[in-house]
Amino acid sequence: MLIRLATIATLISTVAVAAPAPDRAALKRHCTGDYLNYCGDIDPDSPEVQACFKKNKPQLSAACQAAIGSYTKAQKGS
Repeated sequence: MLIRLATIATLISTVAVAAPAPDRAALKRHCTGDYLNYCGDIDPDSPEVQACFKKNKPQLSAACQAAIGSYTKAQKGS
């Protein structure tokens, strides 16, 4: 029984390490249109972009909002 639990724990940790973490590419893929519509006049690498997205959150596409949520959750988990 103890060996079986250790094997299961090892498998779970291996799967967790192998799973890809959300990255900035997902944000770019899902939020480029929203960026251009609402924040296009701001340098995309500036901190002001986060404030712009936060301000315009209700208008952002569902895909962009989901990508931001996943990215934020992953960053908090790091």
